[in-house]
Amino acid sequence: MTEQPPYQPLPVRVVNDAEALKALGDPLRLRILHVVMGEPARMFSVKEIAAALDQPVTKLYHHVKQLEQARLVVDVETRVVSGIVEHRYQSGQLGLQFDDALFGSPATRDASIHQAASFVDETRDEMVAFLSQPDADIDAMHLSKAYARLTPDEVRAVMGELTRLVDGFGAHKGDPARAGLPRTAMLFVVHPLATRPEA
Repeated sequence: MTEQPPYQPLPVRVVNDAEALKALGDPLRLRILHVVMGEPARMFSVKEIAAALDQPVTKLYHHVKQLEQARLVVDVETRVVSGIVEHRYQSGQLGLQFDDALFGSPATRDASIHQAASFVDETRDEMVAFLSQPDADIDAMHLSKAYARLTPDEVRAVMGELTRLVDGFGAHKGDPARAGLPRTAMLFVVHPLATRPEA
């Protein structure tokens, strides 16, 4: 019998379906996915994910199954441990990218807006948790916000540059030489301001 090559996650998963959006719409499932995506070469049992999140194991089974059904995590190994079948999971992808068309489709618009807001909320919570540590290295954080009047070409150029940066960071995921480095969160958002009705 030939040995199977190790599982390789997709470099980037383009989220373009309602099932994946629904799976990503829960804060706990997002946290599960971050644990698994944080070490893409590692196989996790639900028990190990629960320990990483300080959550009861029984609370996570349903959430992990939803992530698996949406192909965001993959069941890569099944074994029997102390008479119990144990599944081990890996990330289905190294990075996530949301298909802009999701915001325009009536079937996925509300869920897409909710998901985008969840990412912003999660980033806020992570930032507050970091800054609340008494030994937080403030020099390791950068926060900036700008308003600008941009042409459509300039908007495309900004988004292209951000995509290039994110793709470059994603290329290092799973590099064993970086295993000891601290994880850094980055969220880039570019959006027009909502138009105000004329008074």
